[in-house]
Amino acid sequence: MTSTIRKRPGSMPRIAWFLGREYVTRLYDRYIRRQSREHAVLEYVVRHATRGSPGSVLQTMDTFARERRWLQNVGPSKGAVLLQALRDAQARRVLEIGSYCGYSATLIGNYLAAHGGQLTAIELSRRNAEVARQVVAHAGLASTVTFRRGTLETEIGALAGPFDLVFLDHWKDVYLPDLRRLEDAGLLRPGTIVVADNVGFFDVTDYLEHVRNCGRYRSRFERASVEYQDALEDGVEVSVFTG
Repeated sequence: MTSTIRKRPGSMPRIAWFLGREYVTRLYDRYIRRQSREHAVLEYVVRHATRGSPGSVLQTMDTFARERRWLQNVGPSKGAVLLQALRDAQARRVLEIGSYCGYSATLIGNYLAAHGGQLTAIELSRRNAEVARQVVAHAGLASTVTFRRGTLETEIGALAGPFDLVFLDHWKDVYLPDLRRLEDAGLLRPGTIVVADNVGFFDVTDYLEHVRNCGRYRSRFERASVEYQDALEDGVEVSVFTG
C-alpha cells in the first residue's frame, strides 16, 4: 500500500525558518557555548534520568528537546510507529543505521531486552557514537545494544543476519544504496520490516520509488510531524520485505 506525500500550504517558509534557526543554533553551540548539544543532552540525562530506566531516559531526552535544545532523534510520536513495527515483526534481531544520541537505540533496546533480543547500531560520528553508548548504558541496556562506528558499507561484512527489523535514520541520500546493500547481502528475510524516518520532510524520492514499486515490499507511509516541531510535516515509511 502506498501513499502520496503532500506538503501543507505555507510549509516551505516554515521549513526555511526552521533550517535557518538550526544553522544559527549550531554556530552558537560551537563558538559561544563551546559545548555540542549532543554532550549537553548526555549531561542532562546523567543528571536527571533514573539510571537503569529506559523510560526515564527517553522522557528526559524529550524534555531536553522541548525545553532546552532541539534534538534530531525519532521522538515520541514517530517512536510509537517504530515500536509498533517492532511488535509486528516480533523482532529479536534489529539493525539500526544512524544512532545520533542513542534515543532510538534506547527505545529499541528497551523492547528487545524484554524479549531476549539484540540491537546492532551503526553510527559514523565518533562523538555521537560515544554519546549514544553512554546514554544506552545509563538506561541499563549496554548488554542489549552493540555499537559499531562506521557506515553500513564499512561494517556490512561483520554483520550476521538476517534481521527482523531495520531502522534507517542517517544520511537520506544513502537510504536506497544501503537498502540495496542489505538486499544483496541477504540480510533481509521475507517478513523483515524496514522503517525509514524523515521521508516526509527530506527528498527521498528514489528510496520511496524503490520500496513502493520494485515488487519486493509492501510499503505504507505513516504521516507525522518533525520531532518536537508539530508545525512541520514529516512521515515514516514502513516497508515489509517480501523476498
